[in-house]
Amino acid sequence: MKAIAYLLAFLFAGLVQAQTAYRWVDAEGKVHYSDRAPPKTARDVQEKKLSAPTAEVELPYAVRQAAHNFPVTMYVSPDCGAACTDGRDYLRKRSIPFGEKSVAIQEDVEALKKLLGGSTPSVPVLTVGSKIARGYLQTEWAGLLDAAGYPKSP
Repeated sequence: MKAIAYLLAFLFAGLVQAQTAYRWVDAEGKVHYSDRAPPKTARDVQEKKLSAPTAEVELPYAVRQAAHNFPVTMYVSPDCGAACTDGRDYLRKRSIPFGEKSVAIQEDVEALKKLLGGSTPSVPVLTVGSKIARGYLQTEWAGLLDAAGYPKSP
């Protein structure tokens, strides 16, 4: 089930821009999905090119402006669980266009640590422009999105 959720996340991200998605198995037998190339120790590596759709979906003006000025990115991990699912569902319920990054390899963990100022990352992490919310707390996420100008309802 997680595999389907991650694949759908990559496909949704592909609606925003063309990108490459990777699927691989680590030494412990865990399956990972990421937008970054897997480590050299990965097995059963599969690469999928995702392309942008031929016709763009027209978003409301307020959403386009907010997305341009304050892009939304959600950082997740393969074992994030209910917090990531709830956060993703909340963003979709509000029709917020967002990118999703899977923190599945050490390189991704280090990048997230850098974003968070060196602290150990606990996912989900939401960025709205330069603002950051650690963990999923709907009221905090709503405050960031509201301040950025995203509509409260779809």
